[in-house]
Amino acid sequence: MTNLYWLDKIQPSDRDAVGEKAFYLSCLLAQNHPVVPGFVVPATTFWQFLESIDWLEPLFADWPHSSLHLNVDEPRQLQSIARSIRHQILTTKLPEALLSNLESAVGTLNSQALIFRPSLTSRSPKTAGILESHAVRAEPESIEAGLKRAWAEIFRARSLFYWQRCGMEIQQINPAVLVQPLQGAIATGEVKTNAGAAWEIQATSGLGMSLARGETIPDYYEVQSETGAVKFQRLGYKTLAYNLKADEIKPREKTHIGNFAAFPIPDSPFLIPDFADSCLEVLALGEESQAEYVLEESQLQKIIKLSKKVVAGVDSDLILQWTISETENNDEPQFYFTQVRLLKAEKIASVRENAIAPARNPAILRGLGAASGKAEAVAQVMTNSHPENAQFLAGGILVARTIEPHWLPWLKLAAGVVVEQGGMTGHGAILARELGIPAVVGVAGATRAIETGDWVLVDGDSGQVFATAEPDGDRLRELGQNPENYTTAAEMSIANYQFSTSDRSSNPASKSRQPESAESVAPTGTQLLVNVSQTSSIDRLRNLPIDGIGLLRSELMALEALDCQNPKVWLQDGRQSEFVSRMADCLSLFAAAVSPRPIFYRSLDLRESGTDGSFSYTFEPELFDWELSVLQKVCELGHTNLNLMLPFVRSVDEFVYCRQRLETIWKNRPAQFQIWIMAEVPSVLFLLPDYVKAGVQGISIGTNDLAQFLLGIDRNSQQVAGGFNGRDRAVMRAIEQLIRQARAAGIPCSICGDATALYPEIVESLVRWGISSISVNVDAVEQTWRAIARAEQRLLLEAARSILTVDS
Repeated sequence: MTNLYWLDKIQPSDRDAVGEKAFYLSCLLAQNHPVVPGFVVPATTFWQFLESIDWLEPLFADWPHSSLHLNVDEPRQLQSIARSIRHQILTTKLPEALLSNLESAVGTLNSQALIFRPSLTSRSPKTAGILESHAVRAEPESIEAGLKRAWAEIFRARSLFYWQRCGMEIQQINPAVLVQPLQGAIATGEVKTNAGAAWEIQATSGLGMSLARGETIPDYYEVQSETGAVKFQRLGYKTLAYNLKADEIKPREKTHIGNFAAFPIPDSPFLIPDFADSCLEVLALGEESQAEYVLEESQLQKIIKLSKKVVAGVDSDLILQWTISETENNDEPQFYFTQVRLLKAEKIASVRENAIAPARNPAILRGLGAASGKAEAVAQVMTNSHPENAQFLAGGILVARTIEPHWLPWLKLAAGVVVEQGGMTGHGAILARELGIPAVVGVAGATRAIETGDWVLVDGDSGQVFATAEPDGDRLRELGQNPENYTTAAEMSIANYQFSTSDRSSNPASKSRQPESAESVAPTGTQLLVNVSQTSSIDRLRNLPIDGIGLLRSELMALEALDCQNPKVWLQDGRQSEFVSRMADCLSLFAAAVSPRPIFYRSLDLRESGTDGSFSYTFEPELFDWELSVLQKVCELGHTNLNLMLPFVRSVDEFVYCRQRLETIWKNRPAQFQIWIMAEVPSVLFLLPDYVKAGVQGISIGTNDLAQFLLGIDRNSQQVAGGFNGRDRAVMRAIEQLIRQARAAGIPCSICGDATALYPEIVESLVRWGISSISVNVDAVEQTWRAIARAEQRLLLEAARSILTVDS
């Protein structure tokens, strides 16, 4: 169990024991290339350790000798099993002989910090992005923890999911862990060689964690390998860097990485796991540092020179990862290779979903996949703060710092969206999902890394953006675009946009798959409703198994109906008659599409100057009065399935005021007309019985704002996106309380936020608590219907079993 493999002593016969990563590094070391030394803990040691664990849960009784019986498509079970295995690995002591051997080997490395790099010994599947490395202090307890954390990576939920999707049994997984000394780094990056063509070099400040996690966009170079001449270079977007934590009692206000100023960021569990033995710190780079390239010219040329020596002895193109370190024993920075990968052995998939295949281009940007699907097209970067008169090319990829609601006409023409700011629940993400176009949000530096005219592929499922080559005419036709029409004639500005009912299918790029028709599915006891705002969604509603429209976002519908002008502009101009007519025409289309099923119109929630929701109606009632006239006109046209939902209600007094305005403006309402409130402000949790006494006839839980205010996190901030969790215990308890209170009061309770689509596993809890209806975006109807059906079937099965138990 104590057998270790040192990099400088690995033989060809050891290849299967140490894995590709360590084997290729040993080859470089044998040829006197600069490689960080280290040793490998083989997979046999891993399996011996697993067999020594006293597994507590019955599920693991015969494990690891038998397969785990888990369904990776059941998130709760997957997370629970992964958590249990990892906990037992991390809390079980290593055998004394192994720990003693590790400490002795680490002593030979003579380093204050270590990095444990797990990988599989097999050549497939690839594990980039699956198995994370762990950095620790070179102390006995930390050494033990570092190895166990590296092993525990095999049993993360995402890893278990990946192994099963790759068709691998647990017993086929053989992880080797490469242990190396870790030194502070000036810069880190990689070289991608290409015989007969330009080499690609990437570089970022500090250690390589920011690159591995996609938190920075590195500096990029294309160089002529023979001469070292730089053919092309692009400054990256580097706002932070990782480096070794300084051994200082008092926190530093400022430090340096090489020649660049940096500022320590207070410990954050979103960036570095909260381990007491963590040896890393996160540094914010100053503005001057961000505006400079990481590598000096001499350093760039040194990397090229060292890489050429490696390539000379290998019959293959390579990816070489490198680091430049500062050490106390050397005045000059030291260059090392930390990883090598042969490209000749890699197979590139020839066919990708939707016939999209970027052959050689890596993912250049990463963010949050906010709307599913893939689209490849020419990028158009919008950075103008007043873009009304700017032109946008139909079928292009819209790249922007943020998406404003009045950019709707552009979104309806776009093939995809890439946004620097905003989260999964922002306006841009919501509109993209409804329009059926892929979107990636929270992409740092997108407007700097992508230029207008670049060809990019947007993957809304993985949250990645790829650079692609400009296609020829045949490729354009393959992508569904006509090269003859791909000219500025298809451009459009917001300023000259006008709505018409023919806009309902205006985006040729939107080709999302239709869910199952209503005829092909069985009805559920829990109603399934849909969230909409655009008339272009109406055709997608025709055959869906829905019970109505649970949320019609009026502020987004108004953009379409009012030529992308703010409703307050119409109010200031006194254009009441035209406002009512246009809004009623648009609203009638939705009411007719789902009749006789209900539609819940949420009144305007413009959120300007801090006056959110219904609070604004109390001191600016005219616009709300106009909306009530719209509802009255639609009902008079024969659409009696209409209901009103008030947004962001903070107090009972606000609701009473709005109810009284309704009774004044529209006295002869249909008997079935109801007035609901959005339950998205935490105060509703404590006052729901009072709201019901005041006349509230139903509530719809807005999980986006409810989670935001309960957790104190801006839902549109990508910096804290990891902390915004609609499944947080506090959020789930609040939802349960609202559902149970509504049932006790005898009123319906719906839920219309994004939580049920983002976390479908919570549907079972909602059904169990007694939710009346669930309202989701069009693209989530099918998965939500399945989740509701499964939940109801489980409840019926449990009830039947309990009856049988009582009878027996």
